Amino acid sequence: MSLTATDLKEIRNIVKSSLSIELKPIKDELDMLRNDIKEIYFMIADIQHSSITDKDFKKLSLEKKLLTLNTELMSAARKAGITLPRP
Repeated sequence: MSLTATDLKEIRNIVKSSLSIELKPIKDELDMLRNDIKEIYFMIADIQHSSITDKDFKKLSLEKKLLTLNTELMSAARKAGITLPRP
């Protein structure tokens, strides 16, 4: 008994549909990982362009350093949607 073209087509469709159902959770996880990697990339880019990593930062007075750190912290909190407690 041999398979007809219709039989092969039905088998192909069944395999495709079962594979897409089984692969959906993996695809979702892959999408989440892709988004996480993008977010990490942007965070690293922000850090590299931060004034804290600037070579001149070490030369600033303590007051200027603290003010710069505060500005950076407030900016990061705003981006993250976090309200920091204030004294």
